[in-house]
Amino acid sequence: MVRRPLGLGIDAGGSATRWVLCDATGAAVDAGDLPAVSGHLFNAAERARLEGMAAALRARLGAAGIAGVVAGITGISAATPEATLAASILADALGISAACVQVHDDMWIAYHAVFRPGEGHVVYAGTGSAGVHVREDGRMVRVGGRGMLIDDGGSAFWIGRAALNLIWRRIDDDPERGAQGPLAEAIFAAVGGATWDAVRTYVYSGGRASVAALARAVASADDADARAILHEAGGELARLAHALVRRTGKKPVALIGRAATLHPAIFEGFRAAAPGLEVRLETPDAAAAGALLAITACGARRPGAG
Repeated sequence: MVRRPLGLGIDAGGSATRWVLCDATGAAVDAGDLPAVSGHLFNAAERARLEGMAAALRARLGAAGIAGVVAGITGISAATPEATLAASILADALGISAACVQVHDDMWIAYHAVFRPGEGHVVYAGTGSAGVHVREDGRMVRVGGRGMLIDDGGSAFWIGRAALNLIWRRIDDDPERGAQGPLAEAIFAAVGGATWDAVRTYVYSGGRASVAALARAVASADDADARAILHEAGGELARLAHALVRRTGKKPVALIGRAATLHPAIFEGFRAAAPGLEVRLETPDAAAAGALLAITACGARRPGAG
């Protein structure tokens, strides 16, 4: 019996790693989720996390007959030493040649899950945020996506931080009255306390992911303060779309990522800040797109090919 080649797609973002295995017909044969990793492989801890993820994949897939891998990893760019190292780690764990492993920015495979090269723009809002256009020749134009210490405007982290900032400035201005209303109540419930001690412990023990998780509390509050923050988040994301339009031309925009769907006010804010753009919410499966790209890259028959 001749085993058909399998393509493995990996979408490693700031919150989780999703993987999909598909056959040469494009049908998914297996899929799963693993802990988040990043492409910051200059950090020993991040390299260890990637090695652990690769080992977990090996344990799950075994000798699955993988012919090619296309991975999108947050915080990494193709054709860099970090991408080469990531490809080597994945290849060693899966028992295949590093030449059969492609490592890209996670936004690169997300784009291919929505558009063909040159067709449109993608704006992503998850733990972080970024905008991407892939040219017809495959070159990627990226705006934003520089992390929480520089920007990440409109992201879940940005939303959570904006809420905390608003609440504690009000407490600073009027400590007797403090912060009141649904937004403060939702944030303090998520944190587990209304004191600075409780908030400080929550934020600085959990870091970026903990602050980003507060975006759900902001959306659930649904009061004027929360809606204002979410509306402004949409405007921040629209700025990324405008930047892509200025650089590569006016094209349809796909707004993707879990943070983009937290509350209608985000999309409303985007539309208000970009009235002349065609924009739609999408929920693509970037890992599945990566698996199909891996099948193509390893020379197997593409879905629909004769």
